[in-house]
Amino acid sequence: MNEIRLSKKEIQKRLNSIRIKPEEFERRCYGVSVKYFNGNELAPFKRMDYELSLNLDVKYNQGILEINKSNIYFNQHQPDLINEIIANSISKSIYPIKVELNEKGISPNIILNYNEVLERWKFEKEKLSDKYESDTLTHFFEIVDIKMQQQKQIERNLQNDWFWNLFFHPKLVNYGECRTIETSLFLAVIPYQRPIHFFGIQKIEKIPTNYHSFIITFSSNEQQAPKYFYTINNYSAELPLLIQLEVEYDLDVYHHFPMHVRAKLIIFTKDQSEKKTIISRIEFFQYQQNTASYQKKELSLDSPFITGGLVKLPPNKWGFDNFENIENNW
Repeated sequence: MNEIRLSKKEIQKRLNSIRIKPEEFERRCYGVSVKYFNGNELAPFKRMDYELSLNLDVKYNQGILEINKSNIYFNQHQPDLINEIIANSISKSIYPIKVELNEKGISPNIILNYNEVLERWKFEKEKLSDKYESDTLTHFFEIVDIKMQQQKQIERNLQNDWFWNLFFHPKLVNYGECRTIETSLFLAVIPYQRPIHFFGIQKIEKIPTNYHSFIITFSSNEQQAPKYFYTINNYSAELPLLIQLEVEYDLDVYHHFPMHVRAKLIIFTKDQSEKKTIISRIEFFQYQQNTASYQKKELSLDSPFITGGLVKLPPNKWGFDNFENIENNW
């Protein structure tokens, strides 16, 4: 295989102009877990698990993303408490949902199949009414009916979700000459609370992983925790609560679409010597299922990752022969 060398300028241009490639894109299925921990404990005191399927269809230069959410488990059991059953019914009403998605992975978050949502809620409400009856439930239905009749309200509520915030966060952006940018990430970490504005550093790695992905990370600055964290954690000490967010994305090198997403929010204090004490933490995991199909794929010569940084001596998985062992060191 002949050696191919790309200039620093060409490599930068490729990495800074990454777009989603929808050709031959197949429906993706994910497992998702959101876990809540006290301090450094290994076992979560609360968790939520569910499955997601995403399908991307491009027609007339318009990308339509269909998202379906199913098999919700609360603390590793199917919904059985009334509040869990109601939450599951609302989720079944909203999903599957369709939104626009542009080539950079960003959506205007406008529901395209809103009428289907209304029909599904009508069906779910009738099922609940046949099984349960109380004045409280009737009042709850009235509230949900009002909200369901407001498309903008549903679209705003979708913003109060870990998956929604992390998946649609801008990742395919211009990272400049050093592969890093200062940027913001909005994340609704607590139910019924507005997304928190995190400011930090986002970086794209130039060397693909061994499992056919490239990594983008976001690391936030430390910042003061909102007041509601004090109530949630029953915290009354003198040291102020701080929060910090770490996010890691694995996107496949063929379609530039998320494979795995990992995020960790820590709530902590710092004493005068800057020693951290973790009060609690929340961890989010989204992992793609059935990735074996990547094993036989090959990169096209115009891929941003064809030379991938440090070009190894043969056999070289991603680039071409480089007998001088040269690294694109930028």
